[in-house]
Amino acid sequence: MHNLKSTLTKTLFFLVILNLFSCISLKDVQLIQPDQNLKLDSKGKIAFNKPEYRIQKDDQILINVSSVAGASMGILSDFISGGNSTDGGNSVYVREDGNIELPRIGKIKLEGLTLEEARSAVQKEFYKIYDEKGTYIDVNIAGTEYTIIGEAGQGVFRAPKKNITLLDAFAQSGSNNIYADLKNVRIIRTDVDGTKQVYVDLTKESIMNSEYYWVQNNDIIVVNPRKEKVWGVGLNPLTVVTTVMGAIATILGVYLFFDNI
Repeated sequence: MHNLKSTLTKTLFFLVILNLFSCISLKDVQLIQPDQNLKLDSKGKIAFNKPEYRIQKDDQILINVSSVAGASMGILSDFISGGNSTDGGNSVYVREDGNIELPRIGKIKLEGLTLEEARSAVQKEFYKIYDEKGTYIDVNIAGTEYTIIGEAGQGVFRAPKKNITLLDAFAQSGSNNIYADLKNVRIIRTDVDGTKQVYVDLTKESIMNSEYYWVQNNDIIVVNPRKEKVWGVGLNPLTVVTTVMGAIATILGVYLFFDNI
């Protein structure tokens, strides 16, 4: 009986300590906290490191053609009547061979180009058969598509603009989960050189200096659960107290049972 009492006492002590130290700290769930590693530029503003996007296969490219003479001239009318109409232009997809194909123009290689380079490539082909005077051609990606998996939501999302951040992505997913491990958010990114993955800490404001602060087209964002979710504790101290009291009641019940034998 003495050994049983000793074992129960040690078990109770272990449970109390475990629960006290497993409560989630606010520092683990607050986004963009002050960080001495945050870099500022010469004007005292945040030094962003925004990556330049390069077009990939299966990207949806938005091409907007406008002219001061109206939309009834040659290639302009041909193009506007074809393709998939979207707000602000027509969209085409980059094929597996890295090309897009336009009416009367044919194929244009865009894979691997920046948006500025793609704009120049499209303009060059347009102006071979159409007078460039009074004509404006713009090339862009038709929004940013990304995937979120885990504690910050589930799904494939599309933002209408090309410059969005991880904070924008989290806001669009509508998730506010205290069990999300914000210190180890995994970004899986595929570009023309292949696929790579990195881990970022969203609790530090210095994340804004990282190129991975900016969501790229086709990014996969993985947010795993914190260990506290498995243990069943959280921010609310009442949760910890309830868990400890339940453990105490169980241990006392076992003790009284064997004490009366």
